[in-house]
Amino acid sequence: MADNAGIKEQRRHERKKVKITALLKMGIYLSGRGYAKDISRDGMCLVAPNLFKFIKSSQIGDYIGAHIRIMFPAHSLTVNGTIVRIDTLRGEGALSISGTSDDESWERVCSG
Repeated sequence: MADNAGIKEQRRHERKKVKITALLKMGIYLSGRGYAKDISRDGMCLVAPNLFKFIKSSQIGDYIGAHIRIMFPAHSLTVNGTIVRIDTLRGEGALSISGTSDDESWERVCSG
C-alpha cells in the first residue's frame, strides 16, 4: 500500500465533493462540457474527457498555466481559472480559480 506521508497538501481550503454540470472554454478553439468533481473557493477538479483525454502527453506542458473559463448554467455563474494539472487517463484537470462573475454566489456553491 502506498504511503502518502511524503505528499505535501497544496490546497488552502478543503474541497467539497460535487457534481455540477459545466461548459468550458479554453482559448478560441477549445470548448466542451464536463462537470466539477470537487470545488473550493480557490480551486476545482474538472472532469472533461472530451477535452483532457485527447491532449498528448508531450503537450501537457503547453496547457499548464493556460486560462480557462467555466460556466455553470444551473447557478448562472462563470468562473475563470488557470490549469495547474492535467490527468489525461482520467480526463480531468485541476484548476486554480482566479475570479468569478459573482463571488457571493461562488462562496454559497462552495460552502452549501
